[in-house]
Amino acid sequence: AVAAAGLAAAAVVAIAALPGADHAPAPVASLAERAFAATAPKPDFITYTETTTVQTGDNPRLESYDKLRQWQYRDRMHNFMETRQPRGEWVYEHDQNGGTFRTLINSDQRGQELQVTRKTDPGWNQEELEHGFKVGVTTLVDRFREAIRGAQELGMTTFNGKAARAYRVPEGTGGRRLPGDTTYYVDPENAMPLGSVIKLTMHEPKVVDGKPVNGEPTGSLTITTTVDRYEQLEATPENLAKLDAPNIDAAQREQR
Repeated sequence: AVAAAGLAAAAVVAIAALPGADHAPAPVASLAERAFAATAPKPDFITYTETTTVQTGDNPRLESYDKLRQWQYRDRMHNFMETRQPRGEWVYEHDQNGGTFRTLINSDQRGQELQVTRKTDPGWNQEELEHGFKVGVTTLVDRFREAIRGAQELGMTTFNGKAARAYRVPEGTGGRRLPGDTTYYVDPENAMPLGSVIKLTMHEPKVVDGKPVNGEPTGSLTITTTVDRYEQLEATPENLAKLDAPNIDAAQREQR
């Protein structure tokens, strides 16, 4: 009886020691949730990203190396993209300001070319045009945020020589319905995106009942993007000047 009484008393003490609702530990956010929070855009800040993208596959002609530096702020965007492919090298400078999108192309073979698209230009599908301008001010981090909370966690691995947790978005899923399986890599310490790998299967063109469909597989393509730098910059006059495109302005003046 004494032993039973002692066990009962111990049980009462144990129950009393359990945390109540007021003392329960706060739920620990998952790394995906932390990553979504850590990359939340700050009002009136400029999003700056530097990325390196390498494209490899069964067909050497499709291989490429791209280096991108981009500033985005509200409805403005300015970037530089250096591209190297087996057939040549290019430097693209893009500038989007409101309803105007400009591209300055410098090629090692064809020299300089300026292209200008306006929302008011006739002959364009308005829905496609609106979508294109929306994509223009969508950053890599915006796309990451859309995907990460619904992605399938794959566990720990390494990416670009760093410890990373991997998250998979299957082909055809997510808000943007990516054309291939995409794996995102997240730094487990600071919850920042490290990069992504997209794996695509290439197909022969085919039309069935008047609609394009995938034909026979012709090979694979892997697109690896590394986030070299990601910052949210204060909208100081110096930083806002990064959104200006004096090279494009000069080329447009020469064209008139």
